Amino acid sequence: MRKSARGPRWDEAMRLAYDTGAEAARARSSALAGSSAAVPLADAFGRTLAEDLRALFDVPHYDSSAMDGYAVSGPPPWTLDDTGPRDHAAAQAAPDGPQRAAGTLPELEPGRARTVVTGGVVPAGTSGVVRREYTHSESGEDDVRIVMRPDAPESELEPGRHVRRSGREAARGDVLASAGRPLTPPLLAMAGISGHDDVPVLPPVTAALLLTGDEVRTSGTPAAGEVRDAFEVQLPHVLRAAGIEVVAVRRIGDDRAVTRDALAELVDLADVIVTTGGTGRSDADHVRAVLQEEARESSSSSQPSSRLVIDELGMRPGHPTLLALRGRDVPAGTSRPVPVLALPGNPLAALAAMRIVGSAVLRGLRGPDPEVPLTVPAAQDLPAEKVDRLVPARPAGSAGPVPPGDPGTPPAPGTCDHEDAWLPVEHVASNMMRGLTMGRGWLVLPTRPVRAGERIAFLPLEW
Repeated sequence: MRKSARGPRWDEAMRLAYDTGAEAARARSSALAGSSAAVPLADAFGRTLAEDLRALFDVPHYDSSAMDGYAVSGPPPWTLDDTGPRDHAAAQAAPDGPQRAAGTLPELEPGRARTVVTGGVVPAGTSGVVRREYTHSESGEDDVRIVMRPDAPESELEPGRHVRRSGREAARGDVLASAGRPLTPPLLAMAGISGHDDVPVLPPVTAALLLTGDEVRTSGTPAAGEVRDAFEVQLPHVLRAAGIEVVAVRRIGDDRAVTRDALAELVDLADVIVTTGGTGRSDADHVRAVLQEEARESSSSSQPSSRLVIDELGMRPGHPTLLALRGRDVPAGTSRPVPVLALPGNPLAALAAMRIVGSAVLRGLRGPDPEVPLTVPAAQDLPAEKVDRLVPARPAGSAGPVPPGDPGTPPAPGTCDHEDAWLPVEHVASNMMRGLTMGRGWLVLPTRPVRAGERIAFLPLEW
């Protein structure tokens, strides 16, 4: 394992956290076997498939045209035969739509052409579809001939040209997504396209929040030595944005016994626990003390139920973050691991750790593949950091948050010639929130100097 002197580096921490979430997800799936429910597609976004999703019929389920033009049989010229399309239009209006149309269209004979529209049924006997703009018509006494224009490309007459064959996208019975995969908007659309009205899903992944600190106030002006709460108003939204249902929020003071009891209660309520504060090493930091104590007690058991995965991070801010697995008893008499993510009490440090460790745990729990960090060019020279540092950043040239879809203005001359160059924002001490309100993403500043234009690791915001 690649570590610094202060715990795993940010990228290694992401891998460890993802594996931890995936381990918990496997145990969760076993515990929830047989408890799936069919949910309408409109309500299934973000839920996790309980079974493989298969196509109920071929997609597309009939041969159709990819262009407006003519279905043709054989080489040109062709005699226009539009008897079929009138039958086709009537069949399309019938309850069984295109399937009936495909069965009622007369076969297209060699030397014949029939008008088709994009998505329209292609009759049997069709050798290809030619686009209308590459043809012209010649009227005779009793018929109309369709002739290719001299400037039409030869490829227009290739066999099967502009025909969407039945089953080209998926064959009946094909697995479109495996059990355990979260349902995204495109996957929901594919489920509908392939014949599903609802999908079998597991119960939603749930989270419980444990907010600690005698000094924390939830309203009004705090006195000296007190602080306003920065977590209850934002962490539930961060979790919901990741597809997690928040089922409990507990607030406690700095007391070891109360902390232990609260963790024991919440581990039976949710699939993941997120705590804030108490991760330092003083006598008042009880979250760390309890998690370490439980891991030590469990290690001496023949069936360990709790363990520390990450004791601290080799990055700033967020260094005192912990990630643990805590046992949750299940009816079979075994223990199911529940991740416990212990965030620091400083708000920016907590959100930085949430982006590195928390996001990876939640991805592992919900089923997507591990995140692949992006890179962006730095807008200016940056000094070496003592340890990898995660900082809110914005596109160079923007004075604050940039509207969605706006790539930002180019950086000043003499810095970097890339329009998408990024630079850290101000107000990014571990106890501050203002910098993150101005950021559009996170830069990972390395332990070496960075030159303007050099690409460095970048993580987008998740809200």
